[in-house]
Amino acid sequence: MRREFSENVLSVCAARSALKVSDEAMTQVDGLKALGKNEFYKCPFPHVHPQHKHAFFKDFDAHFRIFGDREDHFEVVQLHEELAWDMRHSASEKGSLSEEDLRRISLRAWLEAVKRSTGKPIQVVKK
Repeated sequence: MRREFSENVLSVCAARSALKVSDEAMTQVDGLKALGKNEFYKCPFPHVHPQHKHAFFKDFDAHFRIFGDREDHFEVVQLHEELAWDMRHSASEKGSLSEEDLRRISLRAWLEAVKRSTGKPIQVVKK
């Protein structure tokens, strides 16, 4: 199960000070489309330096595992694992799952886990 999470680890570029939330980017979260070159998820939890590159990421698994020793991040990791397992289980009953299906399920589970933990959807920002 951890193998598919580590396969799509992307490096996070340095954050710029001027950020703007894009309506187009927010649609990408709803449509489960891949992030664009200059788009990043903004962590909904406070970081020591909110404009620091660690507050912005492209890969949920990498970000939340790096900060997994923090209770807020660890809670999201646990919720993601539970949701992803439930989603995979129900989807597998309908037939076999491709790697793309598993990635989409994982992304959907991350988005739902963040929303349940914070009460609001994650933001996508353009830099």
